[in-house]
Amino acid sequence: MDPTPERLYLNPPGLPSGWNCQQIAANPNGFAKAHPLPKGATDVPSCLPDNAGWANMMAELGYAIAPTAFHPARTTGFGGFALSLEASYAHINADAADSNGVQYWHQGTQGSTTPSGSFSTTNQTPDSILQIYSLKARKGLPFGFEIAGALGYVAQTTMWVGGADLHWALLEGYRTGFLGYLPDMAIGGGVRTMSGQSDFYLTTVGIDAQISKPIALADAAVLTPYVGAQRLIIYANSTDVNLTPNADALATCGYGGVNETTGSPVCKNGTYGNANFNNLTVFQKQTFYQWRGIVGLTYRYELLYLGGQLAMDMEDQSAENGTLGTGIGLTGARQWTMSFEAGVFF
Repeated sequence: MDPTPERLYLNPPGLPSGWNCQQIAANPNGFAKAHPLPKGATDVPSCLPDNAGWANMMAELGYAIAPTAFHPARTTGFGGFALSLEASYAHINADAADSNGVQYWHQGTQGSTTPSGSFSTTNQTPDSILQIYSLKARKGLPFGFEIAGALGYVAQTTMWVGGADLHWALLEGYRTGFLGYLPDMAIGGGVRTMSGQSDFYLTTVGIDAQISKPIALADAAVLTPYVGAQRLIIYANSTDVNLTPNADALATCGYGGVNETTGSPVCKNGTYGNANFNNLTVFQKQTFYQWRGIVGLTYRYELLYLGGQLAMDMEDQSAENGTLGTGIGLTGARQWTMSFEAGVFF
């Protein structure tokens, strides 16, 4: 499930039958010879970035790594500390297609290896659930504040997720009188960013609010149901991506050094030998916005701490992200994330 954004390309319109942009990149002079270019043309057609597929995959991946806001409104308390393992299972639209008809998770992820050990050109069976396993620590502070840090690993990839949270309980801990009937209330926020990929930068910010009510069970156990809402803001930035990784631009060019005047490569392989350099591109920078609802339940028995939570989109992805650029919009269905937690609380 490692992302392969270099596969998210489109053929330019009007190509002659029997040709695609990958073949042209490998043999630009052959294409120009077989199909003479219009007068004044300076280069052969090159691959176009599938910005729609890129946007859909980044939005869904950003949702999957988002801060889970996995806690009730009440903090650990001044001096309190919690250390836990968290497992999150995020649904993605594995078989969805973008506005160009491209199945972006099929084309945009690595897939399994062939018997020879090489990777296939498409991922025939992308996972519909992304699994993220994290180590999380929470520490209570004065005045109802709590900080947390998390470091996680995305299963079946080489990617890691890290980040931090800040949580402020506006109302907590009252047991008697009028305030004792009110639920605990809190607001907070967090950030998660992804590492292990050189083709893009992906960061998700979450702003959340929760209400919860602890229920004492016997003398040493507490059950705490809670509900909340979270605003997600996902930032996706592409680095330089080579849309024709199987065609060696230097070999195609017949590289002979750099022109000292222009700084461009000196190519020995004919007029269009440098055409493959045009297949290096950057996907459109994107920012996505989403609302999701949260419902969860935690159980504490002395030092033992357990929890479960469901977070789900409150609206279709296209509601706020229908137009992200010319011909670009989110086309996938709503997503959800199921999370489980186990640890110690003291």
